[in-house]
Amino acid sequence: MNLRRITLHFVVILLAAVSCGETVEPEPVKLTAQPTSLTFDAQGGTLDLTLTSGIKPTVTCSEGWIKLTEGAYANNTLKLSVTAQANTGTNDRSTSLRVIGDKQSLMIQVTQKIPQVQLAVDKTSISFDRFGGEAVLTVTSSKQPTVSTDAAWCGITTGTIDASHKTTVTLFAGANRAAANNGTVTIQCGSDQVSVKISRDAFKPVSTTSATALTPQMVFNAMAPGWNMGNQMDAISNGIASETVWGNAQCTQATFDGVKAAGFKAVRICTTWEGHIGTAPGYKLEDKWLNRVAEIVGYAEKAGLVAIVNTHHDETYWLDIAKAYNNATQNEKVKDEIFCVWLQIAERLKDKGEWLVFESFNEIQDGGWGWSAAFQANPSAQYKVLNEWNQVFVDAVRATGGNNATRWLGVPGYAANPGFTITGLVLPKDYTSENRLIVAVHDYDPYNYTLNNPLVRQWGHTADKDKRCSDYDEEGVVAVFDNLKKAYLDKNIPVYLGEMGCSRHTDEDFPYQKYYMEYFCKSAADHLLPMYLWDNGATGVGSEKHGYINHGTGAYVDDKARTLIDLMVKAVTTKDPAYTLQSVYDAAP
Repeated sequence: MNLRRITLHFVVILLAAVSCGETVEPEPVKLTAQPTSLTFDAQGGTLDLTLTSGIKPTVTCSEGWIKLTEGAYANNTLKLSVTAQANTGTNDRSTSLRVIGDKQSLMIQVTQKIPQVQLAVDKTSISFDRFGGEAVLTVTSSKQPTVSTDAAWCGITTGTIDASHKTTVTLFAGANRAAANNGTVTIQCGSDQVSVKISRDAFKPVSTTSATALTPQMVFNAMAPGWNMGNQMDAISNGIASETVWGNAQCTQATFDGVKAAGFKAVRICTTWEGHIGTAPGYKLEDKWLNRVAEIVGYAEKAGLVAIVNTHHDETYWLDIAKAYNNATQNEKVKDEIFCVWLQIAERLKDKGEWLVFESFNEIQDGGWGWSAAFQANPSAQYKVLNEWNQVFVDAVRATGGNNATRWLGVPGYAANPGFTITGLVLPKDYTSENRLIVAVHDYDPYNYTLNNPLVRQWGHTADKDKRCSDYDEEGVVAVFDNLKKAYLDKNIPVYLGEMGCSRHTDEDFPYQKYYMEYFCKSAADHLLPMYLWDNGATGVGSEKHGYINHGTGAYVDDKARTLIDLMVKAVTTKDPAYTLQSVYDAAP
């Protein structure tokens, strides 16, 4: 069939349709836009848009920075003016115009650039002293800049660019334990780049300060007996230390006044810092937490108590010796953190008098308390690391000067265990003309009576044989103290028992607990060993029930607590020559 026949065939069909009354719809006018997209510069302005449509189209835009002005619609054409406000922001922006025509629609993309601002920084160089710290840069740029540094000792926090195209960049340098450092901070925005030189001073060796020597008698007179505010500032949940999270009420001035009235001379403010330490390399302490510690120290000062501040349950977190003793890189990281943390604590409290004591750590150990396979196989490896950590602690505190130049410093051995301490502790090098260090140990012997559920109910030579640990209960206590005396006290190095005590027993067995408390404390006093009673606020009977003083009010938790504390005070303060360790022994229940 040729073209002429096709045409005639179509005409015949069309005439037939008309004769039957059917209507043929014409093809609609195609909806089009010219141009197909719009781009504005930062200053905004007006651009023209031409729309072709079989009917007058509807044009909308949801953004307030776009204004639409319609012209006349004629000959299937609509002229439209699109006006954009000036873009004063820091990000390109975009939207769409929605056009609806004759059974058709389309979207017209509209974009607008940001103002072009020359990249600039308000400083060309920054110098940190040996203690590190913070410094602030102000960056001016078109959009959010990226900031980086080649200096591992300097951290960066980049703020968000504001409406004036300014971005605050905070640099925080860790304290320096070694040689001077240099580096560069690089700021980029698009293809533009500027640099800021940074430097940090070298560690300055601490000068030796003249001081009188501490003696065991001086330390005993100042500290004995002492009280632990345990499970308070050292309480922790989900990796964040929190004062009341383990159930004790917030401590007050009344707490410390009550401790003083009970006959205690000193308080150990056990403090965990985990959750309140910033990121490397600055490790900045949270102001709120540090201020609370300082406030509590002030309670002790007002009450007339000697106070110890330490790092407590941090050994479960960043002071993890199990990860550090065979990993030199990790060990150096921990030492940097120790240095930074103790610098800040010491600086915050350096104006306090000698009544404030700093204690480096609590019970550093690898989780096995000295009986793990790793420790037993090579104890010297972990001894060595802890000795290094204690040295960093001394370096940090002494570097802050002021009263910290000669402040009394408590230094614990491995797990704060007397035996491991005697074997493995090497006293740090100090920067005083005479010794100002005190060895810190804990003593809960025998464990099965004082802590472990307890497994045995009675103690001492008069106890039932099947209800006590051994036939040598009293001898065991004295032996520990004799060993400490030989290792330290006879060499004029003071020692304190930072924790001791006995979990609460039943009424039936309470006479033996009274005897244990008096005998232990009398023997410690005879050896010039100040003893700090562990008080976690828990009452009742069983493992870890060490409540004596209400942590919120300073009142005794009950009459048993009063009785046990009175025995401590009696053992320390009684001057009657007839009151001896033998007389206590002879009066056993």
